[in-house]
Amino acid sequence: MNGLEIREMRVRFGGLTAVDGVSLTAPGGRITGLIGPNGAGKTTIFNACTGLVRPESGQVRLDGEDLMGLSVPARARRGVGRTFQRMELFDSLTVAENVRLGREAGQAGGNAVRHVVARRSDGEQVRAVTEATLELCDITHIADRTAGALSTGQRRLVELARTLAGRFSMLLLDEPSSGLDRYETERFAEILRRAVADRGLGILLVEHDMSLVMTTCEHIYVVDFGRPIFDGTPIQVQTSEAVRAAYLGSDAA
Repeated sequence: MNGLEIREMRVRFGGLTAVDGVSLTAPGGRITGLIGPNGAGKTTIFNACTGLVRPESGQVRLDGEDLMGLSVPARARRGVGRTFQRMELFDSLTVAENVRLGREAGQAGGNAVRHVVARRSDGEQVRAVTEATLELCDITHIADRTAGALSTGQRRLVELARTLAGRFSMLLLDEPSSGLDRYETERFAEILRRAVADRGLGILLVEHDMSLVMTTCEHIYVVDFGRPIFDGTPIQVQTSEAVRAAYLGSDAA
């Protein structure tokens, strides 16, 4: 299958079960949502997919390939990209340099000689990808500014651009609109849709901004206390009593 598959994932930390029996599918060429209240286990699911934590049981597959025995860098080289809730940019570098690192980092763990003596074509490819990604994210006009001098909205776009510059087929985005105002969020959503349409990427989106989720995602999975409680289209999620109970604390479920 083209995309990310999680089957019956279970993650425990000592006596605490953080993720319990979660299954989901995030196909390529589509934005899939993963939502739930704070502490529902969403980031832990991302950490298990990228290799930062080891599930007690379950499967994680990308394009049909089992990722469970692979290291974090190996999963990234297979095509799994990731952002975190807290932005981690190189503030002393320019925007263009930060984005270029997204491409160059994919060479880590590869041919050691190429790290020191790169081919001319490698440099040309990196430059081309960097320029195309800056344009895609509409940040070409700030390419020469240092990341530390940017607004929160601009930094979020640089973070996204750095991820898009990588050789990834599946992006796991963790609260990417945090700190953005309404206009910046709408702009961010448009860039996500454009990236999926132009590049055929798959995106699994963890987000608390329900407007962003409902306008970008074709299918949404909902978790609470580490357990799956519902999945469906945006309309189905909005009208689900189980989802309302999880978010509002009612007895509707």
